[in-house]
Amino acid sequence: MKKILYAVYGSNLYRERFICYIKGGEFEGNTYQGCNDKTEPEDYGYLFVPYRLYFAKESPRWDGKGVAFLNCKKEENNKFHALVRLWKITEEQFDCIWEQEGKLYYRKKLYIGEKDRIEIYTLTGCWLKEKNRPSEKYLHYIKLGLKETTRWTDEEIEKYISKFLGDINVQKTG
Repeated sequence: MKKILYAVYGSNLYRERFICYIKGGEFEGNTYQGCNDKTEPEDYGYLFVPYRLYFAKESPRWDGKGVAFLNCKKEENNKFHALVRLWKITEEQFDCIWEQEGKLYYRKKLYIGEKDRIEIYTLTGCWLKEKNRPSEKYLHYIKLGLKETTRWTDEEIEKYISKFLGDINVQKTG
């Protein structure tokens, strides 16, 4: 059974949220079927990748607001490289997660490289023309995941997130 590293950058940074895709269960009112193989993922740390994080589309799971994606083309400016958390899982689990995540939005399987001779992949979509601010609830879980992953301070997390929210022209409501 081949293992890969799944690079996550949105709400799946937060372990409690991500584990629902593997084991099944409920998170924020949504039920997840889980994978046939319910083996726990291994936390494999994090790294910065040469892709810019952005928010787009309208997710019913997250109050009709935007969700995270990585730009489909490489980002030259390393100030805008995105942080990804690496989960070591099987290829079968990856495919199962992809089905649950929804190929409607996350159509692209992106090869990022290798770490310790293990291939790294992520899922994204190319929706730059449909940027949309994320909900506060969605951002809350990204921030929890960043804290869990990096042990950054709240200020460091805010600084990281805000640089990716700066170019969204949608007015914040509420």
